Amino acid sequence: MSKEPRTLRSRKLRWLLWKSTDGKCAICKCELPDNWHADHITPWSRSHRTNVHEMQPLCPSCNLTKGNKHETA
Repeated sequence: MSKEPRTLRSRKLRWLLWKSTDGKCAICKCELPDNWHADHITPWSRSHRTNVHEMQPLCPSCNLTKGNKHETA
């Protein structure tokens, strides 16, 4: 069994995730910087899945504050 990747690497999927919030952080609503994070809504450490439909775009500050908690906007 192959291990599911933890990161969302596809440019197309990252663009779709960015577009889902019109380029804004899903939590604080700031404009996403170039180094925005594709965040697992349910932490990867719990789900072990990387699915764009279970993710949200976050600014680095919100993602690093969120940590291993289950949180959506």
